[in-house]
Amino acid sequence: MKTMLPFLKRPTRRLTRLARKSSKWPIGYAIIAGVLLTRWVGLFSSLELLTLDFLLRNRPAESPDEQVVVIVFDRNTVQSQSDFEELSEQKIAQLLNIIFSVDPAAVGLNIFLGENEVDPGREQLIALFEAHPNLIGVEKVLPPRSITPPKDIPPRIVKEQFAPNDIPLDQDGRIRRTFLGVYLPDNDDDPQNNQFRFSFSFKLAKAYLEAQGYTLENHPGNPEIPVFKHTDEAGIKAIPILHKNSGGYFREKNISKLQSLLNFRSGSESFQIIEATQVLNRSLPPEFLRGKLVIVGGIDPYFPRFLPTTASSSLISEESDVSSIIPRIGIVGPELEAHSVSQIINAVTDNRPLIQALPSSIEYCLIVSLGFMGIMIGASLPSTRKSTLTLVLVASFTCALSYVAIASLGFWLPIVPMTICFLFSGVIYLNYRVQRISLKSQQEFLESQQEFLENQRNALIEASIIESERRKAIERAFSAIHAGPLQRLSSLLRQSKDGDIDREYVIHQLKSLNEEIRRVGERLRQEAIGDVYFFYSEGDIKLDLTHPMHEVLYEVYSLAVQRKLPGFESVKVRAVTIEPFNCEKLSLDIKRQLCWFLEESLQNIGKHAIGTTRIQVSGKHIDDFYSLKIEDNGPGIESLHIGDGTQSSYRLEALLRGKFSRFPKPGGGTVCELSWPSSIKAAMV
Repeated sequence: MKTMLPFLKRPTRRLTRLARKSSKWPIGYAIIAGVLLTRWVGLFSSLELLTLDFLLRNRPAESPDEQVVVIVFDRNTVQSQSDFEELSEQKIAQLLNIIFSVDPAAVGLNIFLGENEVDPGREQLIALFEAHPNLIGVEKVLPPRSITPPKDIPPRIVKEQFAPNDIPLDQDGRIRRTFLGVYLPDNDDDPQNNQFRFSFSFKLAKAYLEAQGYTLENHPGNPEIPVFKHTDEAGIKAIPILHKNSGGYFREKNISKLQSLLNFRSGSESFQIIEATQVLNRSLPPEFLRGKLVIVGGIDPYFPRFLPTTASSSLISEESDVSSIIPRIGIVGPELEAHSVSQIINAVTDNRPLIQALPSSIEYCLIVSLGFMGIMIGASLPSTRKSTLTLVLVASFTCALSYVAIASLGFWLPIVPMTICFLFSGVIYLNYRVQRISLKSQQEFLESQQEFLENQRNALIEASIIESERRKAIERAFSAIHAGPLQRLSSLLRQSKDGDIDREYVIHQLKSLNEEIRRVGERLRQEAIGDVYFFYSEGDIKLDLTHPMHEVLYEVYSLAVQRKLPGFESVKVRAVTIEPFNCEKLSLDIKRQLCWFLEESLQNIGKHAIGTTRIQVSGKHIDDFYSLKIEDNGPGIESLHIGDGTQSSYRLEALLRGKFSRFPKPGGGTVCELSWPSSIKAAMV
């Protein structure tokens, strides 16, 4: 012990130093806790089950099981023979007589018998069940549909020689489990009080193993676990059972303690498949069935019921499957029962591993251990290249170990959470080290560039000011052109389309349009040099924006409704109420745009709202907002098109941090409203 202490001191001290170092940035421990929590709530369940399927599907191919033979009634083949017009119980009885003539170890009839009590083969089948206790029939006992044996079969035979072949399905619809036994439902809340029945496959395996000298017993440490013991041997072979949280399952509700994972035989040729016609017409001598376990089933090659599993079907070859309507996916019922029986008898007689999950405590210890290993690798190795290579190698080794564990030993390791926990915790610490290494060089670089960035900052500020002024100039030009010349041009185009237009009137309008365009240039020039006026789009009228804005807006209204537009011709009522509001923090540009907004809204009424008799303009304080609203009782909005004027209103909405809306009134007419906070922040200036 004294000689080992120096040997242990150095690695212990190193681990302590690494733990202290990693605790300064505990994100890795948070990742471990997150992975544990994620698995505990079941978010890894689907991924773990798919990984299990991948591992089982990619195992090396196994040789066919010589002890299990599947005999199937191919309905098409049967119907093609003149002697067999249909699959009847008489033909089934004839086949079973031939099979039992060579003394098989056990026979399973995986065909549901019909309810027809006058079938001529029924009495023959009953006689076969009475003469051969190792003949096992099937029934279905679990919801949603039960299929019971015919009523004329004696209850004693049903109880002793019939067994359920119900299939437990996972939530994704795939088959990964098999029943060892079930409790028959009889509306009792406690399933332990219900009648217990071994499953079809387990009962077949039990009959076969009893013929080989094995007996079924309860496990001495856990009576719920079935074990097989040979009369001449001391050891026992336990059949592992599932729990609700076994392996990648997360509280699976339909998992009982009488279920086990299926370890399908790998490869496409798992069992010897014989057609019933080959046995019935003696084209294949039945002597090869002696001492074997025989499963008799049925298959329709054109409409097969393929069960989704990781196993490959050898019942129908690729060459004969080209005419199938349903593609070959998974396996069919007789093959599923063969896999379920085969895994039990081979586990007992040949020590072929059965799939079993580790206890939850061991699984979580493995996950935590891999997480700590990732932290140690990410935080300890001298170079990032070595750390990255080590992480990849260890992750690959973990995946390979999980594959070997399930392929050779049958242990289902939590490969998904282990790998994720290991890689995430290792990469996060590796990234942390890279950041720390580059932090110093980054700081030096930043210091060397500080003066340059300061100069660039000043240049950018100057450029942004120029760009802002340029953008404002463009918007002012657009608003000025849209509010004046474009409105007059639009009215002139609309009148020309109607056809009733005087030549002198056109000349007058074009002269006015020419004057307006010239005034736009002067208007923009004055505004560009910081003029405090708003130039109205028609005439040489300018409004002083330093005056109270409610007075300026009233002037805009008065000038707009005096224009000769078709929508103003029928107006009889004009209601204007514009209350004063705080405009001290509004810039000249925003004040101009408010004037453009009111002018544009009124001109839209004059252009489009033909037949309007009432115009109402109001500016009021509502709660903490000031609302400028323009209403009419014209025909309302006829198009959802967003024009240039509307887009300009939305830009003003953004500048004021307010709300713009335009919508039809229920009784007819249109409402155009712009509201903004009564107290405009300095950022809006």
